[in-house]
Amino acid sequence: MNDYLSQVSALIIKHLESSPLTAQEQQELDAWLEASPQNKALFSRLTDPAYVREALQRMHSYNAEAGWQKIQYAYTNPTAVAPMQRSPQWKYWVAAATILVAIAGAALLYLYFPGKTTPIAATNVPQPAKDIPAPAVSKATITLQNGKRISVDSLSIGTNALQEKTAIQKTADGQIAYTGDEASNTEMHFNTLTNPRGSKVIQLTLNDGTKIWLNTESEIRYPVAFTSTSREVEMKGEAYFEVAKDAAKPFVVKSNGTAIQVTGTHFNVNAYMDEVSLNVSLLEGGVKVSKGSNTVTLMPGEQAQVNDNIKINAQADMEQVMAWKNGSFSFKGEDIYTTMRQLSRWYNVDIHFKEAVFEKFYGDISRDKNISSVLKMLETTGSVHFKTAGNMIEVYK
Repeated sequence: MNDYLSQVSALIIKHLESSPLTAQEQQELDAWLEASPQNKALFSRLTDPAYVREALQRMHSYNAEAGWQKIQYAYTNPTAVAPMQRSPQWKYWVAAATILVAIAGAALLYLYFPGKTTPIAATNVPQPAKDIPAPAVSKATITLQNGKRISVDSLSIGTNALQEKTAIQKTADGQIAYTGDEASNTEMHFNTLTNPRGSKVIQLTLNDGTKIWLNTESEIRYPVAFTSTSREVEMKGEAYFEVAKDAAKPFVVKSNGTAIQVTGTHFNVNAYMDEVSLNVSLLEGGVKVSKGSNTVTLMPGEQAQVNDNIKINAQADMEQVMAWKNGSFSFKGEDIYTTMRQLSRWYNVDIHFKEAVFEKFYGDISRDKNISSVLKMLETTGSVHFKTAGNMIEVYK
């Protein structure tokens, strides 16, 4: 990390510890915050207990055991953080956020730096002998009401299980569908569909006929049958919805403190925790997006960008939004960090930045290609290079 970014990290950590900043330090932190909306969004997330907790859970799941042990130590040893007249829970998340900044450092801060733009050459690139292929099978799992976990790939075609009076079926093309008479279900049972990194996109049809496409590293929790006056689901990651119309039962998607309400429409939700904002993109129909006291109504072609507030992008590129569902990566000015996060999820690889790379990309690349072909295309810009070692991709100039 260069000296400037090291200083910014130190200032954020000092702020989280409630240590007083000098006038010059406060001026430096304010200047960084005002430099871009992305900086403000990052700072807001690092001071949000819910985001810190979720991010640390993600880091822990990626074998960050040492970091987690440090957090536990900070929680059980008050001297690990600056004394504060606040609850133990407050001490916990401040310590957690402090360690998160220290661990994530360069990756979190470099993420938001602007750079030059260079188009990707749309050429066919030969693949090297050692390679990481695109996902060929579904690694998704269904967790039933009783906690039993079922691998979707292991299910046979046809009816596989009953929840209440609803059947779980697998179609010939690998889709999962819930079928049955909603009125015959007397209790609310929930299932969870989890699609991990390195897994194909999976399609789910709910009992009401709503269709959902779940991207990699995503999860959705839903009732087996909608027995109440509303239809509510919870999700993480990214999903595309084609909601069955039912004016009497609004359909509500909840994610990261945001609620999206519709009666029947098509929309995409990108709620990955490591992205700058939660984005709701409307293709047809209408949706209401709410967070706290803020509520907006979208028209087709608009996108709600949710942070502390909700901003509407009236000229969202829906082809780019839907590229993942349609089998491609679509880059239209994305920086290297946004680009590599997409590759990391799809190919289940870890990314290590050897140094700051100021590069943006333009172009479309099939998600069916092996990762070497994608990296070679990115390298045609001439400003970024990659080295693959097992499941680790190193990025350097």
